[in-house]
Amino acid sequence: MSDLTGELLAAVVAATPEQKAAALRLLRGETAAPAPRVAEPFLTLVACARQLGVSACSLWRWGVPGHELGGRRKFRMSEVEAYLASDAFKQRAAELRKEDRARRRDSAGTTSKGAP
Repeated sequence: MSDLTGELLAAVVAATPEQKAAALRLLRGETAAPAPRVAEPFLTLVACARQLGVSACSLWRWGVPGHELGGRRKFRMSEVEAYLASDAFKQRAAELRKEDRARRRDSAGTTSKGAP
């Protein structure tokens, strides 16, 4: 008996019934049927914002990707999360921060204490 056969027999003896059944299916060339894919639902901007713990205004300002469905903008959470992890979002967030700082600086410089 070859070493490989001996190892196989030792593994079979030590395996659980579930492992034995899975190994037998594999050796016979049977593959498990792929799990049915469940379509990811489309969400409103408010629903996405709730799940992420941010305001809907922030998501809108950040320009998250969405789809036009029946004249309404809908979003897939996986696409929103992928965008928020992307370099494009990081660049957009940096631009928004820069604009916000400039707006604050401009509004602070135009306010005078003596104005009615």
